[in-house]
Amino acid sequence: MSLFLDSVCGVILDVDGVLLDARPSYHAVAEEAARLTLSGLVGEEKARAVAFERAREIPAFKAAGRFNDDWETARGIALLLLLRVRGEAPPLEEFLAKAEGRGVRGLFEAYPGIELPQEPISRICGALYGGSLCRELFGFDAAEALPDAPARGLWEKEVVLPDPRLLKAAAERFVLALYTGRNAGEARLAQKLCKLSIPDRLCWVADGRPKKPDPAGLVWLCHELLKKAPRGSQTLFIGDTADDQAASRAAQDCGAPIIYAHIEAPGDTTRVLSRLLAETSEAKA
Repeated sequence: MSLFLDSVCGVILDVDGVLLDARPSYHAVAEEAARLTLSGLVGEEKARAVAFERAREIPAFKAAGRFNDDWETARGIALLLLLRVRGEAPPLEEFLAKAEGRGVRGLFEAYPGIELPQEPISRICGALYGGSLCRELFGFDAAEALPDAPARGLWEKEVVLPDPRLLKAAAERFVLALYTGRNAGEARLAQKLCKLSIPDRLCWVADGRPKKPDPAGLVWLCHELLKKAPRGSQTLFIGDTADDQAASRAAQDCGAPIIYAHIEAPGDTTRVLSRLLAETSEAKA
């Protein structure tokens, strides 16, 4: 990691893939919601039989850009699986290239005439993820979207990624902020799991404001975190997707003093925090 972190005075954190492992939760939800949607079109047997390599293919969606929203990713997966059932699907890379960096909207424009509305898929996702917390998180009961929805939502499978001791030390030394595609309730749940307490005003969430890769949230959070910081201070943004990278570059282009650290593997958050704490300790020595 070729970064110099001694001037960092505030830390902006993504949640999924950075603080929490989303593979057993959001990624599993996206695939299952896609298969349930497909079942209504081609039958459960075909929907269950069609191939999908979650561990390889969901990261490919994320790397394509504009697939930060897992509910939208679920719709993209449903389209891919439908094409595979029909024998009309190109290789994954070619399929994602058809989106032209515009996410699920680009995919469906490339395949006109296929109707897979977002709202029912999003509600299934909410039911699978939230379980008994679905109303608290998303405003409706899970059974309204999925009659046989499990009481235990897949959020319960989420695992904290960074070393808790380092995360606590970072929270004690720096002002922290969240920059996430989660809604406010999901962000609060994430903080509970991570034993964090970040003020709502420093949580840029999916509540109608511009979302990734729009840099507005990063620029605003950077300004807030550095209000009382010494001249020349910077913020560190830790993200893990193409949208995080794009937002960071755009914020830097706007003049925001942001250093970006990209998470590629589950242990990377711990390594970034360890280095941050070490370098800032040396700077203050």
